[in-house]
Amino acid sequence: MTPMNRSTKILFVAAVALALVVPAGELSAQKPAANAADSYAKYVWPAPPDKPRIRLTAILKGRPDVEAVSNFSRLLLGASPQGQYDWLQRPFAVKFDRKGRLLVTDTALGALIRFDRKGRKMDVFGTNGAMRLKAPLGLTIGPDDTIYVADAGLQKVVAFDADGNVKTAFGRQGDLTNPTGVAISPDGATLYVADSKAQRIAIFDVKSAALVKTFGQRGEKEGEFNFPTSVTFSRQGELLVVDQINARIEVFSATGEYLDTFGQTGVGFGNFVRPKDVALDDDGLIYVTDAAFGNVQIFTQDLTLLTFVGENGTGPGQFQIASGVATHGDEFAVVDQLGKRVQVFRFIVPRGER
Repeated sequence: MTPMNRSTKILFVAAVALALVVPAGELSAQKPAANAADSYAKYVWPAPPDKPRIRLTAILKGRPDVEAVSNFSRLLLGASPQGQYDWLQRPFAVKFDRKGRLLVTDTALGALIRFDRKGRKMDVFGTNGAMRLKAPLGLTIGPDDTIYVADAGLQKVVAFDADGNVKTAFGRQGDLTNPTGVAISPDGATLYVADSKAQRIAIFDVKSAALVKTFGQRGEKEGEFNFPTSVTFSRQGELLVVDQINARIEVFSATGEYLDTFGQTGVGFGNFVRPKDVALDDDGLIYVTDAAFGNVQIFTQDLTLLTFVGENGTGPGQFQIASGVATHGDEFAVVDQLGKRVQVFRFIVPRGER
């Protein structure tokens, strides 16, 4: 008799267990497990007695969290032999595509992971071919669904199509030193890269992949940077830059002219210590993660603090280095970098309600 391998044994044991506890003919009638989000229903912000605005709905750590249809199948998937890319190891940035799928860069895996919760599938991009990812950090998605990944190891921004095929790369020798964040202009014509160690923002033409200009230098004055980590665009076409060590968000025009600053070093509400990423939703709310606070602060368009979510820790709704943040409709997702997971939250009241 041929010996059973580990995965076969697991399935065999599971089948025997089911046969022992489920009467014949009743297996197909079993009710599906309760929605996993129900187990997080008690995690809301702000805490009672204040009226809750936001609740935790999902925690994604790896393949079983999207491919399993029940807690039982999740147990089986988790017990089966693990593939190299089945679990997040050091996630950094996150973005939703227009279908609501979550894309996550992982610097330890050297990969771009896509979680499709509705389709119950996890895809892995950037791990083979001539342009393999080395240290993927920031990412964004263009209006044509092109996925742009800033890779500090390659010193480039790699562009993928929606199926994970490499389209092109930005950054000839000397153009980029340590790209950590990337944003695309609303018209999809121009790419903006936070070159952290070079203390500047680099601007590329998307069509030609050529470097157009750079702006910024190291310092604490208006328009200067101290390790810029992330960039994004407002609905008005303004560029927001996370100026990490200066603990602030700086705002520029699309051509690099300084416009404004908000935030400052401090431990009070609305202040920052180590801001990591910034995102905006369809209503113009501004989300800023802070690695020191272990949370995401949410501001209105007039820069008033609306609420915050999270604290340092390992439990649901807590973070060990809150990193990337992204929005999609009433949802937003936050990377828990050292926790090796992405946590997904949803507004349960209108987002702008005070």
